[in-house]
Amino acid sequence: MGPVAFMWPPDRPWADSHDNIRPCGSAAGVGERTVFPLTQGSVALSIADEAMHVAFRIAYGNNPTTQNAFADQVVNNITDIDPGHSCYKLNQLEGITAGTNATIQLEYWAEYEGENNGEHQSFFACSDITFVEAKDFHLQVPCFNVTSDDFNAPIPTPKAGYKDSNASTPPDSSDSSSGGLSGGAKAGIAIGAVVAGLLVIVGVALFLYRKGKLAGIRRRQAYEIRAQKLNAMQQGPSTASVQQV
Repeated sequence: MGPVAFMWPPDRPWADSHDNIRPCGSAAGVGERTVFPLTQGSVALSIADEAMHVAFRIAYGNNPTTQNAFADQVVNNITDIDPGHSCYKLNQLEGITAGTNATIQLEYWAEYEGENNGEHQSFFACSDITFVEAKDFHLQVPCFNVTSDDFNAPIPTPKAGYKDSNASTPPDSSDSSSGGLSGGAKAGIAIGAVVAGLLVIVGVALFLYRKGKLAGIRRRQAYEIRAQKLNAMQQGPSTASVQQV
């Protein structure tokens, strides 16, 4: 993958020799299309390095091949993004019906080690979709927002004078019939586990990117495996989706 890639919907195969070529930054043509809801649709990004001037555009049809075809901007202007993961809701689409084929284009500005004398340059990626009615869309989109700064969040420490009541006090036998942890505690643990897993996935993506450009293909394969695992994790009932408009 390049500095930024689609996590959802999946994008066309990446190659460093084409990622600066508009409109789609890939040598591959249209592949397998992903179903996409007519309303409340979102796009999710895996971000390995800082980027700016991020734009999402859409072209309708079976195989758009020119930049002029991507005339409609479907997400409001994004000035810059930090390493991590971001999700964006598409603007309301007008006059589109179920069954329409389209391609979503991602364009952004970023640096890439060993290229363009270290100067910023434009990158492109495309995802091919087919619109469906919202009632017929049943996929779980990995829509959440987290940055690499969250990896360095401080661990809370007890306040002065804090006493752990459980350290010296035996369990109250009257609570034994409650079945252990409360429902709220169990839900909190489950959500924490899911969030921790997602942070690990994004952290691995950042590490692999910084290993160097020559490992690009292997990183792409690993990214696809992580995305599949993420979709499986998102099927759990405790997953909370966070959308950034």
